[in-house]
Amino acid sequence: MEMFAVVLIFICICVDNMVCANMTAMKLDAENKNIFSIKMALFFSGFNALFFGLGYLLSIIFFREWVSFVHNWVAFAFLLLLGIKFMLESIEKTPSFTNLETDDLRKLIKVSALMGLNSFLVGYAVETMNTSFFPQVVFLLLLTFGLTLLGFRLGNKPSKTVASKKVELLAGLVLAVMAVWLIIV
Repeated sequence: MEMFAVVLIFICICVDNMVCANMTAMKLDAENKNIFSIKMALFFSGFNALFFGLGYLLSIIFFREWVSFVHNWVAFAFLLLLGIKFMLESIEKTPSFTNLETDDLRKLIKVSALMGLNSFLVGYAVETMNTSFFPQVVFLLLLTFGLTLLGFRLGNKPSKTVASKKVELLAGLVLAVMAVWLIIV
């Protein structure tokens, strides 16, 4: 059951990357879209893995011994906050890129780091479930890459509706339920 929970949490945090890619794809021309989609997917995957590893490592080094009696409550708070953040983001503007910004490496790093912060909190929460690091980080890399490319594939200029925003709301609800489930079980 723990592996199922981890996979579900990863899907939920990667939805944020998918929404950003979807919003960007709606603004880009066809010639910029293909190359930038791979670039963005690589950056998002790298930052998600980096921040996930930092959160996991921080939990092992500093918090496992000191706050072991409230470990699950801290993970509960992190997942609940992420769930609430995603629900709020479903009605807010999502960061995206225009044709002129596809070469702006500084903005790409900034947005990737902002998206990766979700993985930092999840890294801490996943470590509390006593799961191993390596398979999870590889799965997170692949899932982030795939969902970012899917977001680009679903986004196109003539589209006026953003279905990925509804998926982001659903991901927030799932994270809130997972937070409660972490405490109950």
